[in-house]
Amino acid sequence: MPSRSWHRAIGLTATLGLCACGGPDNTYLLDFGYSSDTILVAPDDSIKLAPDTFASSDGLFFTVETVTFRLADLRLDLPPEVRCEDYDEVLSPEMSCEDSVVLPGVLHLPGPVEVGTDKRLSVGGEQVFIPRVYYPAIDTRWVPGTPEHPSFQLRARFTYQGDPHVLEFAFQSDEPMRFEHRGVSTGLPKEFSDHPAAFGGSLDMDGWLKSTDISGCLAAGDLTLDGNVLRLETGRNTCADAATNMRLNIQQSGDLFTGLRL
Repeated sequence: MPSRSWHRAIGLTATLGLCACGGPDNTYLLDFGYSSDTILVAPDDSIKLAPDTFASSDGLFFTVETVTFRLADLRLDLPPEVRCEDYDEVLSPEMSCEDSVVLPGVLHLPGPVEVGTDKRLSVGGEQVFIPRVYYPAIDTRWVPGTPEHPSFQLRARFTYQGDPHVLEFAFQSDEPMRFEHRGVSTGLPKEFSDHPAAFGGSLDMDGWLKSTDISGCLAAGDLTLDGNVLRLETGRNTCADAATNMRLNIQQSGDLFTGLRL
């Protein structure tokens, strides 16, 4: 079965790649996305992967409609043997590169950038390319945003007691965010089928609600619905920390994706 990282490389799955329409064959296209390893079982007992779905601790499934998140000051450390001058001709002008005598060289994209559902990473309308070398992590920060335009915003569908509902969740933060390898990736997701190579950051949704019993809290009145909308900020008693826990889980869910078209 393809690895966790392979399934995760979709639209906030943060990803880097190369354009097949003329890009050099030694670059990645940089992008971001989100996904999960959730498996759904149909009434006929067939199973399917649901990379846009995550579950709460009680087994309630949430399917993403939209996710948007905003990042600033992306930083990628280069391997010690790589010098900036080796890639002058392939590095996107939006990226800066700085060598260091002692520490690894650094690629830097000042941002801010906004990515998410159906929103590819671009700067000034242009895709961003970086050298095709090994990157151990992407370090960045959340863009603080405003209540009207937050750092992170999610809308996801779910069914409770047979009725359709929507989870709406958002937060503002200026804290650091780190994307690093959580598994071994193989292949290139179909979303990047036009690119010979891809690398980037992804939000792993599997653990976002891992500690929250949504059904139990709704039944006990510790979470409340506004019409058909669930907001975790309404939590009290056993669900008093539901919103805080989900924010922390999201901020610790950064993964990396790497793929080559085979």
